[in-house]
Amino acid sequence: KGDSFSERPQKNFRSSVISDKYLNIGNSRANSTWRKLKKVCHKKIKMYDTGMKRIEVISTGMVKNLLGIFGSTTQKSFNPKEAIYNTVMNTITSLALGKTYSTEDEIFKKLVQFDQGLSTAFAITGRGAELDIFPWLRFFRKKTYKVIQDLVELRNQIWELIKEESSQEDQLLQGDEEDVRLVSALREALVEEGCEITEEHLRAVATIDVVFAGTATTSHTLCIYLNVISKHPNVQAKLQEEVDTIVGSERIVSLTDKRDMPYTQATLLELLRYSSVAPLGAPHMPLEDTVIQGKTIPAGFSVLINYYHLHHDEEFWKNPFEFEPERFLDEDGGLVSVSHPNRRHLMPFGAGPRVCMGEILAKTRIFLIIASLAQKFEILPGDISASCDPRQLEHGILLASAEFEIIAKERNQSNDT
Repeated sequence: KGDSFSERPQKNFRSSVISDKYLNIGNSRANSTWRKLKKVCHKKIKMYDTGMKRIEVISTGMVKNLLGIFGSTTQKSFNPKEAIYNTVMNTITSLALGKTYSTEDEIFKKLVQFDQGLSTAFAITGRGAELDIFPWLRFFRKKTYKVIQDLVELRNQIWELIKEESSQEDQLLQGDEEDVRLVSALREALVEEGCEITEEHLRAVATIDVVFAGTATTSHTLCIYLNVISKHPNVQAKLQEEVDTIVGSERIVSLTDKRDMPYTQATLLELLRYSSVAPLGAPHMPLEDTVIQGKTIPAGFSVLINYYHLHHDEEFWKNPFEFEPERFLDEDGGLVSVSHPNRRHLMPFGAGPRVCMGEILAKTRIFLIIASLAQKFEILPGDISASCDPRQLEHGILLASAEFEIIAKERNQSNDT
């Protein structure tokens, strides 16, 4: 039924304001402009996802920086959130702009602010939802509406910085056939004859679909992972044993190692199930009456998929609130096939025509970070603790771990093989 529900309802006032009336890929109607934008993005991302060499080079550089940051903590308790966010964001900015940034750069600070602002403005249980039902309330609840307006202004500032950075890179890479920057490709599409794409489309896609979505979901997932793994030494020991056997300590983890590391892959899948950082996903809408299991869904109705329930349904999953990578392994310790019921019941990136276009990119980054951290460090609980139970995660536009700290204890390399 994926094709029947490929449309997006356009009834959310807050999303409408943030996305310039649903101009980004995630919220747009499935029209010719949407298909053109997807084609441009897929073409550039495909350059990373097929050969994988480019994305591996970029991700490996970012992972090395992350390992350096963890190592510099000298085994003291610290909050890993900023380091994780910077690592994930710089992978995206390398893809989109061909550049990386430090935590002191203006664009980094604004992106963090944008992430936090969206989490507040779109919190499932927070203020602002009433504007979706009664948009006219913005004239009376001005403080609530001002939060949305401030985010729009921040989004515009980020776009201006992106354009400025992209223009500078254009001059450096003029005529370079190896230019794979996503923002550059989007801007080229803007000037094509007869193209319906406007700068407002590019602004919405670059800030919301590429930078925010590409950074926030993966960074939230990895922060939850660090909190989880610090409290599951048995899982961590198995990860370390596998990376020691397959990779050793003398070289960096490679994507070619992935096929020989089923436990690490199973841990990644379990993390996506366990965390379910996008618990409801984006709403879908059928254009005609559709019947599912004998129930008629009228055309034009908004439909939300409860991915959180799907991933924690006690009637399907045994001990759904326990972190158990083994649920994705067969009796011989191999990764279960994609046709296995557990894999088919796992949809962290959605499904159908609206599936997240950055799925492979996200999985690649998470795998490299999980394996590389297991190779170099033992992650221990720090001075500030937070529950890692999915039921205790903080609710925003995405689920997130409460503030916590870890200790990154460097492993005794003499124990590695």
